[in-house]
Amino acid sequence: DYLLLRTKRIEDDGTAIVFGTIGCMMLFAAGLSWKYIMGAVALGGAGFAAILNFFPDKLKGYQVDRILALFNPDDPQWKNIMQQQKGGRVSIGAGQIFGRGFFNDNLSYVINAQDDFIFSYIAQCLGFVGCAVVLGLLFGVGIRTLVVGLRSEDRIGTYICVGVFAAIAWQIIINLGMNLMLLPVIGVTLPFISAGGSSALMMYLCVGLVTSVYMHNKK
Repeated sequence: DYLLLRTKRIEDDGTAIVFGTIGCMMLFAAGLSWKYIMGAVALGGAGFAAILNFFPDKLKGYQVDRILALFNPDDPQWKNIMQQQKGGRVSIGAGQIFGRGFFNDNLSYVINAQDDFIFSYIAQCLGFVGCAVVLGLLFGVGIRTLVVGLRSEDRIGTYICVGVFAAIAWQIIINLGMNLMLLPVIGVTLPFISAGGSSALMMYLCVGLVTSVYMHNKK
């Protein structure tokens, strides 16, 4: 029960970050200067760093541990925390150029690979080439979404498409950062690929909104 509750809280943190990035990009699309947005992000980052250094008790224990573990992943005290990310990185490297194939019995094990670490499984099975194809398809969907928004004949359509583009792009960036040990694990899925009914449902609803914007364009 404790592990399930902690996983739930991590997913809530990741969702909050994704929503924050969506809000920033939609504000930029609405005309707010990027200087104000970057200033707010910088102040937020500085505030979080100050809390982490001077008031760590204000954060949940696992949040602090996951962040600190990234700076010294080989420290024995972070062994359990970094186990999943280390396994994911080994799995990504094991795929090399063309991967080991989906039906190979000699695949490296990664905890809950079907969820946040599905990219490590893809990398191991399909290698660098397969990863390039998967990321190309995902970013292709994102770029197409952005193009539909830029061609929209009303501002609401533009805001919708920019928001969906931000959701796709930032989930990809954060998920890759988690798999490559560049960011802490915060429960952000890889769009359209990771297991999870609610995540997949919301992404397809977003695609439906973008399709609606496209269909209402007369150009």
